[in-house]
Amino acid sequence: MLPKMDGYKVCALLKADARYHKIPIIMFTARAQDTDKELGREAGADAYITKPFEAQALLGKMRELLKD
Repeated sequence: MLPKMDGYKVCALLKADARYHKIPIIMFTARAQDTDKELGREAGADAYITKPFEAQALLGKMRELLKD
């Protein structure tokens, strides 16, 4: 947990800032509901991975996002 704001807000702030908007953001969370995933997409997340997870899935997503 983050103090004073959640990950969705942090993601939205980073994506709204011209200095950081091109940096890929992977939301990594235990929240697995469709509504949570939609909030991540709306905040600008490039990927949404829920716990528990497979390390290879995370590495694959990182490689995919960093190719561009």
